[in-house]
Amino acid sequence: MNVTTPEASSPGAEAHGEGLLDDARLSATLRTFRDSGMVIIRNAYDADRIATLRASYDDLLAQERSAPNGSRSVQPTDGQNHIQMQMPLLPPFADVDVVAHPVVAQVLAAVLGTDYRCCLYNSNTAFPGSTHQQVHRDAGPVFGSGLGVPTPTTGVVLNIPLCDFTEENGSTEVWPGSHLIVDHPDDAGAELTDRARALASARFNIPVGAIALRDLRLWHRGTPNQSDGARTMLAIVYQRSWLGWRSPALRVPAKTWRAWPSHVQTVFAAAPVDD
Repeated sequence: MNVTTPEASSPGAEAHGEGLLDDARLSATLRTFRDSGMVIIRNAYDADRIATLRASYDDLLAQERSAPNGSRSVQPTDGQNHIQMQMPLLPPFADVDVVAHPVVAQVLAAVLGTDYRCCLYNSNTAFPGSTHQQVHRDAGPVFGSGLGVPTPTTGVVLNIPLCDFTEENGSTEVWPGSHLIVDHPDDAGAELTDRARALASARFNIPVGAIALRDLRLWHRGTPNQSDGARTMLAIVYQRSWLGWRSPALRVPAKTWRAWPSHVQTVFAAAPVDD
């Protein structure tokens, strides 16, 4: 797997299949994550695997959007033609290589500690004609502005693009290093979109098969999709276990629970299992 910066421009280590990162590659990956708040890992999946996920996703989205009484799983997000969908923990979305990819698990254990938990499983789609979202972060500093200095990472989102992410189809824009910004009390009412104009950003342009791990505090936004196809990614959120929060929608079907190995069950231990 190729480990790169958010701009996906730096050469990285190469490892394929189920192999874990060796000590040097893991160290470089963690350094990039600490410095920029995000790291991209190429070749995590082959094209056929992503094609299977995309076909299943498109079918599920079509079903949810055509539900007679509407869908509670599909909701609009900030910006025109942007939606999110809560994902069911069913195959192929609940497959071990999706929810507990070995290299992702390796990095998460180093960043969050070995006792981390999944707390949310979502997805984001930008349809043709989508607009810029407001710059935002998925979680603020744990202690707000009270501490005055950044803490270690407490939450990470895994993004699995289900298509190539390009300038044309609205690849995510990120502000590297912004995860280390602790708001001053004087900035409490300032919009991040206004503050971000003074900072350098990068576009999350990566091919099918690549994945990204992002600190939840990192400033980012969706951008206009000027292509003729939907730009979609899965978004799985993991956090330190002591935070204790989880989405009420995160529930594990009993059949899925029984199929998972014990290390995956541990990651989802906070979610109820449904008969």
